[in-house]
Amino acid sequence: QEMAENVVKNQVNSLAGYRVGNGAALVTNPKNGEILAMVGSKDYWDQEHDGNVNVALSLRQPGSSIKVVNYALALEKGFTPATIIDDSPISFSVSGQPAYTPVNYDNKFHGQVTLRQALANSYNIPAVKILSKLGVLTMIEKGRKMGITSWTDPSRFGLSLTLGGGEVTMLDMARVYNTLANNGNLEELTPILKITDYKGEILEEDKAQEAENVISEGIAFLLANILADNNARSAAFGPNSLLNIPGKTVSVKTGTTNNLRDNWAIGYTPSYVVTTWVGNNDNSPMSGIASGITGATPIFHDLMTNLLKDKPDEVFAQPAEVIRSQA
Repeated sequence: QEMAENVVKNQVNSLAGYRVGNGAALVTNPKNGEILAMVGSKDYWDQEHDGNVNVALSLRQPGSSIKVVNYALALEKGFTPATIIDDSPISFSVSGQPAYTPVNYDNKFHGQVTLRQALANSYNIPAVKILSKLGVLTMIEKGRKMGITSWTDPSRFGLSLTLGGGEVTMLDMARVYNTLANNGNLEELTPILKITDYKGEILEEDKAQEAENVISEGIAFLLANILADNNARSAAFGPNSLLNIPGKTVSVKTGTTNNLRDNWAIGYTPSYVVTTWVGNNDNSPMSGIASGITGATPIFHDLMTNLLKDKPDEVFAQPAEVIRSQA
């Protein structure tokens, strides 16, 4: 907890030039749902700068970090990491509304790309095309099963849902990524192990509950494999971004809202999920944040580096249902 508090405070202070006022982090154990550290603000007691905010409980837009729900659904529906998707201009018409024309983060088009490349580099247009084919309601249902509690009114959401158009909490995102890290099994989060009174009598104690399988082990493995593939994401992030933890296999996804009000980096191994965020309590935009370099990524990098220090590299075992092909 103290380590996480120090990392968040130091990194947010270093981002003052980017108009970043706050940051948050959540560290969880995906195998049992335990919350190992929760940092809701760089300084909860800083009343002068809108303190007393626990961002871990606040509704924020997740940006592209939510794409894993859409891609989990795509893999369920017959897509594979090698499926070709056309990253080219497109507009979607909805009766009574302006046309929706998604754009990529780099304002470029990348032509024929594989699903692996589309997810690893976080290209927006392929994600929207996939959601258009699968259906917004289907993604909402999948998101709820993976742990999102805030998508209560489906009528509010359209195709931008896969780009972060539906608000979530940090706890929601931790549940989603815990599910991926736990071979597709959802464990409910728990912040408390045991409470006793002064006599030592137990008032409350966490009891192990059976996890719910919400995606197959094979799909969880494929997503982890894609998100740990530094070569696949190098087109967008370069080969030496802070998404890499030297000597360790870590799956990681970033998310940035179009208006630069929220920036996320969420990474995981079989034993840890690290969910990080930067932004401003008043929802004002940041300036010049670049995923993989600045924003939440350095918080993720420092936290995960500290957690994995002196531990052997942990990789996800390839399940029998996944067949590796070089074709």
